[in-house]
Amino acid sequence: MGKRALLILFLSIPVFLFSQEPPKETDAGKKTQKNIPVLAQYSNRFTVKPIYFNKRIDVTGKGDILEIEMVIENLTDDPIDMYIFTIATFENVEATRSSFERPIPPAERIKTFVASPDDIKNFEYPVYDEQGNIKKDFFGKEIVEYKKYPHEPRKGVDPTTGKAYHLVDKLVLRTYHLSVYKKNYYFFNEAALLIFDMDGNPVYRQLYDLKNWRR
Repeated sequence: MGKRALLILFLSIPVFLFSQEPPKETDAGKKTQKNIPVLAQYSNRFTVKPIYFNKRIDVTGKGDILEIEMVIENLTDDPIDMYIFTIATFENVEATRSSFERPIPPAERIKTFVASPDDIKNFEYPVYDEQGNIKKDFFGKEIVEYKKYPHEPRKGVDPTTGKAYHLVDKLVLRTYHLSVYKKNYYFFNEAALLIFDMDGNPVYRQLYDLKNWRR
């Protein structure tokens, strides 16, 4: 897919769930909560504008591609190194905002999850039961879910250098996300942009509703 490898996961895989809840980690068998931002986050050191979401046809005929294109502009006089991830998803949403409508459980909300860079295990988290134990399927395999936050932020590197993105004045970035044709076909309706500093701390987070953004 050009500069980015493509990877897509479907809800039909039995041992995988999808969620946007903050991830949990284990430490000597105990759960701890990661400090993950849940709201939009901006930086006074750089800005992202404009950003475009373009639907393309995959030339191999496998599906449709979401191209995410953006310009990141440095607002300072000093170069900035950063790690960047883009995520495209198809998410079930409530039909109405009525309080009588049953909310969609987090594990059922995201049906398709495609990240760039495409190390999908970087977004994979175990599912715990009420006692804090990792859930397993019938075959004893751990059940995992995918969340919009990487285990290792420093993996969001520039594929041309294998290092952090180096922003001097302006940086043009394009990523590609494939939605494969299938019987119950879904094209992406949500996207996320995550940017981290050199210490792996989140400095920018924005979610996009593609119904309002895609051109």
